[in-house]
Amino acid sequence: MMTGCGLFLWQASLVTVLAVDAGAVLRQDGAGLPQTWGERDGWEVPAWYRVTLPAGDAASEREFVAAIGALPHLLLTLPVDDLFGVEKGIYRHPMETGDEWERVAKIQYVPESGGVGSEVTGGVRIQGGWNRRPEESPKHSFRLTFRARLGPAKWKLALFGGKTEGFDQLILRAGNNYSWLHWSGTERRRADFLRDPWMRATHAAMGHSAARSRPVHLFLNGLYWGVYDLSERPDGKFASDAWGGKERDYDSRNADKVLSGDAVSWDGLFRLVNGGVTNASVYVQVQSVLDVPAFVDYILLNLYGANADWDRASNWYAARRREPAGLWRFLVWDGERTLEEVTDWRITDDDDQSPMRLFQRLRTWPEFRKEFGERARKHLGPGGALSPERAAERYRALADRLAPAMAGEAARWGDYRRSIHRYKEGPYETYTVAGHWRPEVERLLKEYFPKRTVVVMENLAAEFPGGMGK
Repeated sequence: MMTGCGLFLWQASLVTVLAVDAGAVLRQDGAGLPQTWGERDGWEVPAWYRVTLPAGDAASEREFVAAIGALPHLLLTLPVDDLFGVEKGIYRHPMETGDEWERVAKIQYVPESGGVGSEVTGGVRIQGGWNRRPEESPKHSFRLTFRARLGPAKWKLALFGGKTEGFDQLILRAGNNYSWLHWSGTERRRADFLRDPWMRATHAAMGHSAARSRPVHLFLNGLYWGVYDLSERPDGKFASDAWGGKERDYDSRNADKVLSGDAVSWDGLFRLVNGGVTNASVYVQVQSVLDVPAFVDYILLNLYGANADWDRASNWYAARRREPAGLWRFLVWDGERTLEEVTDWRITDDDDQSPMRLFQRLRTWPEFRKEFGERARKHLGPGGALSPERAAERYRALADRLAPAMAGEAARWGDYRRSIHRYKEGPYETYTVAGHWRPEVERLLKEYFPKRTVVVMENLAAEFPGGMGK
């Protein structure tokens, strides 16, 4: 039986939720736990365990209780020293990486309807880049791993729809950009927690493999930790499931990091394009290594979103089958710096060893421009995945799913930058669903999506005189 803060009662192997004590969630205070989470430059970053609601506001309490029941629950239970301990606690040392900073945990999933869920023993480690830094965010992401030496080699559960599937890794995305914890006052005011899921869902709507995700409420040792996006990791295993074969058959990359296989084919591709796409022979060689139509769609999506946070080292995955030799394809990841201003345009971005370097070199060749134009008209045109109606419908569906749960996130983290840790840039406000989240969602639905498609089409026409090979 899990004790924690008395939030749940469990029958060990059946994983049946018997009761949810929302009052205990509202009273959680982290008594006896460390009051700092990590150190930067000699300064201890303040911890925060509480849930904050307006005092005596019965309506807010009812809204919070409803929010907690609106999403599935993901529970991580592990020894306190492994989580918060001074010497080896992963939350006290969030900048540490590698297998030595993975901890064994009981991992439980309970559908939002309650009842029978699923339980497994697996590994837990801190995940991500910028929001690992304790001063940047007290709410860290996690990677969950499942191996035979810890328990089942795969966690089998119905996570995305009614079908039971096996997962060897999952990511609990905390959110960083456009969250209520970001250093930028502007980003905090416009937090929506939807940009990255929208980017991945849109890539799927364009006909490509994309990591699926769903929002959940996370509990750490019984303490409510807020809304997270539980997602697949688009690595070599993901590629093999999507495109056939086994993980060992693939070269896969997380930006500049080789996850499986090697960099031989990748380096060869960049030597080729950096030498200049100056004749048909070079372009044919590129087509033998890179899935050009899929690449065009990937670039179109990122130009539509005006991705402001990707380079050679961050925020994209890529994979290709080694045997038999396949083509490189890109996978969307961490699209949080998108959908900002309707007039944004980032077509001149360039960085060697990045997707945009490939684009900048390929766009000089007429056949590529023709391919680009054809696919732009398909996806930006009426009924296309990037048309105003389809883009907005997809965003609204994601927002409607998340909306009933956002009072939980607001109560857990909405007051942190005002009352606990004022970091870098004001204004320091208490962030709420009605005052901040809903206005940003409506801004995007009413002002961004209805206009963005025309902006992109006009900019592309200016960049590719003659209609992009039309």
